[in-house]
Amino acid sequence: MGRFINSFEIDVPSVTADLYDIDPQPNDNYPLLNAHATILERNVGGRARWYNQGGRHYIAVIGAERDYGTIQSADGAELEFAHESELDFSVWSDFKVLQEAIIEELKDDLEADDYWYDSTRNTFYHEDREARIEGYDVHPGLEVRISHHDRPLITLDPTLGVFGSRTLADYLDDPDWGIDRVNDELVGRTFIYQTSDRSSCTVTGVFENTTVSEIPPGQFDNETLDEIESRHGKRYTDSIDPSEPTVKIQYGNSDWYPAAPSLLLFAPSEDRPDEISQRATFGPQERWQRVEDFRELIGDISIGSIQTDISPSSVRDGISAYGYPVLTFGDDPSTEMAIGRPNISFDGSELTQEYWNPAKQGYLEEVGPRRTFDQDFSVAVLFSEGTEDEALSAYQQVREYVEEHLGLILSERPGRVNYEDPREVEEWQRSLEDVDAGFGYLPQYDEDVYHKLIEILDGKPLQSLTATKLRGAQRSGNEDDVISNTAVGLGVKLGVIPFSIENQLDTDAYLGLSVTGRDRTVASGVVVSGTDNQILYQTEEPNPTGRSTVTDQGLAKQILIRAVQGAVSNPRSGFDQLGSLTIHRNGYLGDDEISGLKEGVEHLKSHDYVTESFEWVGVDVQHSPTYRIYDDDGMPDMGSYAQLDDETVLIVTTDAPRLGEGTPQPILCDISVEEGDFDIYSVGRDVFFLSELNWGAPSKGIKDPLTVYLTRRMNSRLSHDRVSRLTYPPF
Repeated sequence: MGRFINSFEIDVPSVTADLYDIDPQPNDNYPLLNAHATILERNVGGRARWYNQGGRHYIAVIGAERDYGTIQSADGAELEFAHESELDFSVWSDFKVLQEAIIEELKDDLEADDYWYDSTRNTFYHEDREARIEGYDVHPGLEVRISHHDRPLITLDPTLGVFGSRTLADYLDDPDWGIDRVNDELVGRTFIYQTSDRSSCTVTGVFENTTVSEIPPGQFDNETLDEIESRHGKRYTDSIDPSEPTVKIQYGNSDWYPAAPSLLLFAPSEDRPDEISQRATFGPQERWQRVEDFRELIGDISIGSIQTDISPSSVRDGISAYGYPVLTFGDDPSTEMAIGRPNISFDGSELTQEYWNPAKQGYLEEVGPRRTFDQDFSVAVLFSEGTEDEALSAYQQVREYVEEHLGLILSERPGRVNYEDPREVEEWQRSLEDVDAGFGYLPQYDEDVYHKLIEILDGKPLQSLTATKLRGAQRSGNEDDVISNTAVGLGVKLGVIPFSIENQLDTDAYLGLSVTGRDRTVASGVVVSGTDNQILYQTEEPNPTGRSTVTDQGLAKQILIRAVQGAVSNPRSGFDQLGSLTIHRNGYLGDDEISGLKEGVEHLKSHDYVTESFEWVGVDVQHSPTYRIYDDDGMPDMGSYAQLDDETVLIVTTDAPRLGEGTPQPILCDISVEEGDFDIYSVGRDVFFLSELNWGAPSKGIKDPLTVYLTRRMNSRLSHDRVSRLTYPPF
């Protein structure tokens, strides 16, 4: 009994790979290296993958079934047996050989059971649909991850594939659509490229004057119709009209490739019908049953002559739960909220996990925030045509809550401007220097309008409320909740700290680092104090990266230096120097980023912003991993964790006990770089504690730690072309 995860240990015998030399060397031409591996597999059996040893590329074969000397391969290259090499699966390059071999074996084995593999999503989908909903075919699937955490693991997580009935060519041919509407509404959306090795991709553009039988401008490696037929078969080229336009697609963050719209099937990854989203919300029992069924289907895996054994039981070791933090409210004296202590917001009975998040709002209203100001703020009300009276009425309710519970004084006679009237806005902006913040009242939420208001305010704090949300709350009797969350959000943007986790975190400060891959790629950072949780620094202007997933060495160094200098120089910090720092990277720290951070640390030491004995750690924080934590008794508690190895921990940070359905998706934290004495237990506990700081809506939990939560939202704002400045934490 107890907790377990959806991973199964793979027992792999000692493996020796046959390494084949490549003459001439293909440098880093990975498509050619993959072609060599495919040709070698056909000749010797087993599984082959490109491999680098001593700065030279080889093709590594494991489980070879036949001996072969020299093989003529693609582009006139020769593959000649060089030597054997025993693989160490704790080494990433060696493990990649095993990882890909297992997936390739699964693809072959499961084809007989009518499964196909989407390599972009690492998911096997069944050919038979499970349902048809609002014109979409819904297919059952299992995301499969092969990983190494002290031992090889296979992790299985159920999902649903949603596929439309129309190809991109159908949309282009439809008189109601055409190329202009496709560019407006379908570029940037997900499609399945329907060849023999189907994968999801993103359509990034359509060539108006280049057909699939031609080579697009600037593209010299076009997959011609003959090559499509050679690689995938004639039945695919038969479905292509040679006169249809070429489109551009991307796999993940790859370079773009040309493709035929007739082979691209719409597969929406967002904006799905509600019924499909509800169907994909598997409860723990159903989700685990799908895992068990698939585990039984795959059995054990043979890689050529090598037999691997998969444990029939899931991993149960290293799994427990963190205790909840102690939250501090009020200024003087302070009030502490903790599990097992009297709940002052509800009849004094002992506080339990079930009432943990709701109690936060009660404590805030009972004793006030941890940090506030004896200061008046000038707030302007921004509204749409014809809604001025509604907007002012809503603002007055927010103002009253702020004054009563947060200790701030907001302007009783606010400035006001119709944001839909350009002349009125232009005239009003002349006195913008006298405005501290804006309250935006929108008919309904609209991203472009929201960013327009940020632009009008020149990055000053903005709190919005929509008429649809307020009216819906009034009808359901939840108006007080909407007003209180709006009020607290405004107060936090003006500097209020509703509650804190004091002296319970391991390092002096926490730097969130994030990159957003959009048309306007930006990187940002935020620094949170480890002692009293004040936000000591945040990026205020866009840092264009020119890259979609990682910052380069120079920008990573620059963000770190600016962040630490800003934090130490902040008069509220209480630091003369930082002695320790944790960096939370939203996603993965790249090699260039790590090099830049190391250079930045040396710069900070030389300028006395950090101590000579300064310790720091870089942690990858993955928002949506394949792993899940289960509990024999039902839903896993918030704070449950699974320590996968000495550098990796899985954490349930959501408000799990209050979920009515579904299975909480945890976050995965991995130590990517460290200079000092850090342990993964404490790193994970800090992430869990920082996920409690949902100051924008205290009665609700958030999934990410505050460092990642804020930088994700900062990037969402700063990547918009109407936003040039953002001076507040965007809760």
